[in-house]
Amino acid sequence: MTEPHKRLYPQDTRYFRVLALLLLSALSACALISQYDPTSYQNATNLKAEALLLVEKAKEPPGMHTTAIDGLRLKLLQAYEYERGKGDPNRITVEQWKRLSDPEGALLGGFLRKWTSENQGQSDAFLKGLSKNVGEAFDQIIKLESAKVKN
Repeated sequence: MTEPHKRLYPQDTRYFRVLALLLLSALSACALISQYDPTSYQNATNLKAEALLLVEKAKEPPGMHTTAIDGLRLKLLQAYEYERGKGDPNRITVEQWKRLSDPEGALLGGFLRKWTSENQGQSDAFLKGLSKNVGEAFDQIIKLESAKVKN
């Protein structure tokens, strides 16, 4: 007597569904993040240096640095808009720029708002911690860009 054919039941096909999803994910992974962009990398490295230099000067009242503050805010907004224009595959980078420049946040944007609204120099201890945090935030953006697929 021959053995009857084994029937596949829904629970048996689960393995094949998971395998198919993993395969599709692997094949479409390239579309999940944008390509490397040398302009993005340069924007991040240049702005990091400019921002950290301005933070060092924040021991003084902001009035002496109004042009530099406004210029940095403009460049942050330009970098954010440049990244946002790349669309959904670049959303992680866009979110990082948004957090960095948010005037209500605890990074560069919030610091610039605090410094100008208080209209006074900031303490060395505060600036040291801020420099570390802002530098690390820029490093995350730079590392993400560096890790993207290069053509």
